[in-house]
Amino acid sequence: MKLGYRINRSERYVSPEIVNAYAQIPTSIISDGMERMFAMDSRIRPFHAKPSMAGHALTIHCPPGDNLVLQKAIEMAEPGDVLVLNMGGNTTQAPVGEIVVSNCIRRGAVGLVIDGAIRDSDILPTLEIPVFAKGVTHRGCYKNGPGEINVLIACGGVVVRPGDIVVGDNDGVVIVPYEEAEGLLPKLSNLVEKEVQVLEQIKNRTIDRSWVDKELKNKGFTI
Repeated sequence: MKLGYRINRSERYVSPEIVNAYAQIPTSIISDGMERMFAMDSRIRPFHAKPSMAGHALTIHCPPGDNLVLQKAIEMAEPGDVLVLNMGGNTTQAPVGEIVVSNCIRRGAVGLVIDGAIRDSDILPTLEIPVFAKGVTHRGCYKNGPGEINVLIACGGVVVRPGDIVVGDNDGVVIVPYEEAEGLLPKLSNLVEKEVQVLEQIKNRTIDRSWVDKELKNKGFTI
């Protein structure tokens, strides 16, 4: 295939049950469970009142200012997909607006993540799926190409592969490598339970914070 003109079929590596499990876990917990190494840039933020989402990555690579292959990716989207779009961080033109998002809803997609800009920012929060992006502009895109679909991309400073799990909420977006998704869940469940216990101890004023001084002394602080 010619570089810049590759369109690959979508792949599913993770069961719907596992994806649904991730939908119940905050991105902060997921990020902590992966040593905070797979979190997208905080500038990619939600443009939706309730931005919780989890789904399979359908990756798209467009040159800045052009969204031709995004139009094809929409028609390739399957229920449960999150369209993840690398626009090179460009925010001077918006590849996504009300029409694109409405078509994604028609296809059953559960979210969009754009390393770039959106438009129709007053309308998108009223639609059915969350959208994460880096900025807003009224300027639209051209449709000339090139571009690629379902290839390895970078988005928000993180590598995303087709079929990786994309999780988003009010804190941002995190990517879970598909081969790690099932095995990571027990660790995340333990982290969730630990956080519940800590908050309960704080509420009951039984929290033991002696670890702070121990850690400082271990690092050479004089107290």
